[in-house]
Order: sequence, then C-alpha cells, then structure tokens
Amino acid sequence: MKKFFYLLVAITILSGCKGKQQSDIVSDTAVDSTALQLAPCAVFSGMDDMEVITIPDRINQMPIDLFKGSYNDSLLAAMMPDGSSPSAINVFLLRMSGCYYDGCDYDVLVDAGLGEEAGGTLLQQLKQLNVKPEEIDAVCLTHLHFDHIGGLLKDGQPVFPNAEIFLSVEEFNAWSDDGPMAAQNEKWKQVLSCYANKIQLFNDGDEIIDGRIKTHLAPGHTPGHTVYEAGLCLFVGDLIHAQDLQLKYPDFCARYDNNPAQAVKTRKHIIASHPGAYLCGAHCYEPYIELK
Repeated sequence: MKKFFYLLVAITILSGCKGKQQSDIVSDTAVDSTALQLAPCAVFSGMDDMEVITIPDRINQMPIDLFKGSYNDSLLAAMMPDGSSPSAINVFLLRMSGCYYDGCDYDVLVDAGLGEEAGGTLLQQLKQLNVKPEEIDAVCLTHLHFDHIGGLLKDGQPVFPNAEIFLSVEEFNAWSDDGPMAAQNEKWKQVLSCYANKIQLFNDGDEIIDGRIKTHLAPGHTPGHTVYEAGLCLFVGDLIHAQDLQLKYPDFCARYDNNPAQAVKTRKHIIASHPGAYLCGAHCYEPYIELK
C-alpha cells in the first residue's frame, strides 16, 4: 500500500473505552503495584479499506529487574532511573471492507488479551465499539503466552465462536505436549479444545485473510512468534516489551524471551527491514510508532 495514503492518526476517546484499574500479576507481563488508568482507544486510518483500532486490555509497568543481566546494567539503570518503564497489554482490531465474502466487512483481532477472568477489558471495549464477539471473523495470534490467548475463553467456552484462529506452524508445534513450550501449555490446550476445528496454520511468508495480511516468522520470544504486516501497520507482538528501552537499544531482552540471542537478532532485523511502517506492539504504551 502506497505511502501517499498518508497517515491520518486520530486518537479517539471512545465512550466507555477507559476501563477500571487492575493490579493482578499475569504470566507474560509484569504489573506495577499501583495500576494505571487505561489509555483511550486509538484509531489509525488513512489505509485503503482498513481501519486499525488499538484496544488497551490493560496498562502497566515493566520493572527494571526483567532486563537485568541481558546487556548492560549500567546503561539499563540510566534508561530506567525510576526502576520501571511504561507498558501495556494491547489487542488490535482490524476492520476491513471489500474482503472475503462479496465485499462484506471483515473484523480481525491480533491477539486476544488476558480475558475477563484475569482482569482484561477487551469484551467491555468491543461492546463500546458496537462489535459483538460473534462478529469477529478471525484472530491472528502472535504467540501462545497467556496474556495473548486468555481472551479467547470465558467460563471454559469460546468467546469468538465464529472466528478462525490463525497461528504459525512453528508455534503450534512448539506448544504441543512434546514441544519445548509444553510446560506452559495448559491454557493453550483449553483453547485448542474449544477451537479445534477453527485453527488455521500458516508458514512463514504466507498471506492470509484474503491476502490482506502477510506473516513474518519472528522467533526468539517463543519458537514460532509471528509478526503480522497489514497495510502500513506492523503488529509485532512481544518483539518489544519496553519501547523506551528496546527501540533505542535492541540488545536488551526481557527474561520472558525463550531464546534471548535469537530474540535480539529478530528484533534488529524486523526494525531495520521495515522503514516507514508503523509498529504496533502488544506491550507498547504508544499505539503506532513510525519506524525510521
């Protein structure tokens, strides 16, 4: 998509888009003891036939201890003088037109957040956007950590009953009972049992959702971690945990990264190979960051 569809970023405060404060600690994201107010949803338009809405499932902080020992602790202390860095748990809603079924609209989520039972506010915010769970046509998972798939279930039932679930072959295999992530796969097994006939696996570089989204295998955080490219936006999942630190110094890794050396290599490659794209991070407190 040409850059002359130049960005029109409208930060839109939507009625009800601010959720209640949360302070629980969950698997893949550290939370400060003093929770922050959720930021407003942010809408990115200016792309042909697609609107991207960042939905902050929760706002939190990444503490300095997550990054200690990964690169340069003196530099880390200088970059985080207060002992933490602002962060978030974001879900992205892509509203497409002219896609799939004779031009009807198509709603896609990138990741699904924590889930209501763990304090996530995705469903509450979708309601304010007048989007019903049964209207979600697809969920593209960057990887299978709890704070990205918890929102797929509620009371043990599928939240998005009509959605196809897209996932890389490598990630699917890694979280199988004989894979390297098997010790963490309890939530994924619950999801799989509910969406077994909805799982759509892809290989690196495949184009999905009527060719509108390109997949990029981005391993390191997990073996099959995936970055999705749609129009001007690059949905990078957990490529970045603390944007103020890792965008400037990509050698820093959070301890959540399964393979830190690979994560650093992947982070540098993705950032360097997509100049002009708008980075949409699952844990970035800014919704759209232009890559230079």
